[in-house]
Amino acid sequence: MRRGALRIIGTAIGAAAGLLLSPWLIEDQVALSLALFVASSIGVLGLQVSLHGYAWLLGAVTCDMVLLATLDDPTSALSVACNRTAEVTIGTLAAILVSHLLSPREDHAPPRPQAPGWSDLLGAQWASTQHAMRAGLGVMLVPLAWSWLQLPSFSQAAITVAAVMAVPVLSDDNAANRESITARGTHRILGCLIGGLAGLAVLVVSFENFLPWLAALAVGVWIGAHVQASARDIGYVGTQGAVVFIMTMVQGSGPPSSIIPGIERLAGITGGLLIVQIVAILLAPSAARVAAR
Repeated sequence: MRRGALRIIGTAIGAAAGLLLSPWLIEDQVALSLALFVASSIGVLGLQVSLHGYAWLLGAVTCDMVLLATLDDPTSALSVACNRTAEVTIGTLAAILVSHLLSPREDHAPPRPQAPGWSDLLGAQWASTQHAMRAGLGVMLVPLAWSWLQLPSFSQAAITVAAVMAVPVLSDDNAANRESITARGTHRILGCLIGGLAGLAVLVVSFENFLPWLAALAVGVWIGAHVQASARDIGYVGTQGAVVFIMTMVQGSGPPSSIIPGIERLAGITGGLLIVQIVAILLAPSAARVAAR
């Protein structure tokens, strides 16, 4: 219930912020990139230091999605903001309902996670601040790289934003942080490829009826959730695989009529993930700098 409430509240606030900012950023790619940097950095930092970090993350992701949509269609900010808020609300309420009906009953609620708070960001929490800025820079470079390379399916940059911002909490060990960032990025790309290729394989079957398509979607998500719950430290592969499987399979309110949108989505997501992963590796603390300390 708490996580669902944070998701809905964060999404609504982020959608409103993106909608308010969009009139000043339309047709100004430099200003838009700076806004993406600020929103993404704040979202990542809030995820790591705030007790309500999930709301900060979802707010920043949604704000970025609304702003990125204006690059394709300057008039789409309102529809994207409203639709995104409605979609997240419906999906979250469905998840809460299923969890309430099917989850085992707990005698006691689990303890709330501890958070360091927003104090001393330039001191004891400087590692988190640096990592948030690296994430913001990675997100900021996505639209610039997309325009320069003329890559397809630019709208999937929003999915890349969500992926790069879901980062682990960092420690004071820079070498361990670098290893964690690299491992998470590798799992992210691997899950993306597995989920996307699985989705394309299902689309080749070309389901024409709603129920078989829905059953295939449910099975794919179940497999992703099973891997996510694995004790072999590959859970994020399942998470990313399930997300990309859904994005490839779901192109409307029913079975898709063409495999081409799925291919474009997979290409867009993979390209964006590679961009942000390169940024994360290049800007992460190097072993030489760690040794010098």
